[in-house]
Amino acid sequence: MTEDRAILALGSAAFAISDYEDLCKRYQIDTIPLAGLIDHASATAAIADAIAARAVAGKSPYAAFIRFFGTGIFYPFNENIFGPLTKNGCRLFCGAGAGYDNTDTEWLASQGAYYCNTPTAITVSTANGALMLILAATRAASQGDIYTKAGKWRGDASVPGDFFPLGQDIEGMTLGIIGFGSIGKALALRAQACGMNIIYNNRRRVPKSEENGATYVSMDDLLATSDVISVNCPLTSETRHLLGPMEFSKMKTGVFIVNTARGASSTRLWFKRSNLAKVMSRAGLDVFENEPKIHPGLRDPSLFYRVTLQPHTTGRTTQSFLKGELQLIKSLEEFMRGEKPEYAVNDPKL
Repeated sequence: MTEDRAILALGSAAFAISDYEDLCKRYQIDTIPLAGLIDHASATAAIADAIAARAVAGKSPYAAFIRFFGTGIFYPFNENIFGPLTKNGCRLFCGAGAGYDNTDTEWLASQGAYYCNTPTAITVSTANGALMLILAATRAASQGDIYTKAGKWRGDASVPGDFFPLGQDIEGMTLGIIGFGSIGKALALRAQACGMNIIYNNRRRVPKSEENGATYVSMDDLLATSDVISVNCPLTSETRHLLGPMEFSKMKTGVFIVNTARGASSTRLWFKRSNLAKVMSRAGLDVFENEPKIHPGLRDPSLFYRVTLQPHTTGRTTQSFLKGELQLIKSLEEFMRGEKPEYAVNDPKL
C-alpha cells in the first residue's frame, strides 16, 4: 500500500466492488461516508475535517479526490469545497457522471488539478431512456396510464373532449437531435432502427464517418423540419435556455420534445397556458432547471397528461453505474502512475 500518496473518497463503490477493493489494497484511501451529509455545507465540512485529521496524524496530504454516484446533492463543486484540498497539493479530482457543469473545472485547472468525469458510462442507458421518452410522448403513454388507473379506459364519453388520442408511429418521422456527442449518436442509431430520419445540430459538424446516415443542419432548419426534437447537448453558457419562445415559434405545430440532457437547456415556459403549449403536442422530460423542484406549469392538471416525467433517471441503471465506477478507478490508476488521465476534461496549468 502506498501511504505517501493518499486518496480521499466521498462515498464508496457500490457496483465495481472487487475492482475498488483491489485499489484500496494498493493505495491508502480514506472514505467519507455519505450518511449524515445533507448538503454542500456538510460535505465541505466533512472534507475539511478529513484533511485536518490527516495533518494531525502527521501524514502527507491527499494526492487525489474521488466522488462516487449519489453525491450530486453536494453541488456546486467549487473553490469553497475543493480549496482546502488543492492548497495541500491535491491534483486529481474525479466525479461520477458525464456532466460537469456544476464543477468549476477552470478553477481546478488554474490550481494545477485535473478533473475527470465518466464520459461514456451512461451513454447506452441515456440513449435508451431518450428513445423510451420519444415512444412515450408519441404514443401518449402517460395519458393512457392515467386513464387506465382511473378506470376511464380510453376516456369518459360523458365528458366532451375527454378521450384517449390515437398514438403516432415514429417510423418515417424526422428526429432532430440537438447535441451529437456519444449519447446523441447512440440515440440516432436506435431511432434509425425504428425507421426515423435523423438530422442533427452540433457546435460543429462531426466527421462524416461518425454521422452514420444522420444529416447535419442549422438550428433553424432543425427546428422547422423536426417532428421530434431531442435535447442531448451539455449545459454551457451557449446552451442555457436554448429553447425559448423564439425557438418554439419556428417549430412545427404538434412537435414532440424530449430532454434527457439538462433542464436549463430549455426554458420553464414550455407548459404555461400560452401559445407554447399549443405548438407542442407532448413531451418527455427527464431533467428540470431547478430539480428536484419542478415548475408548477409542468404539474398543471389541465396539461400534465401531455408530459411524461422522469426524476433524472434515464442514465441511472445498474450497468451504467458499474461502468462509471470502473471509469473513476481508471482515472485514479492513470494519475497515480504519473500519466495524464484519459478522461480529463480540463487542461491544468502545471
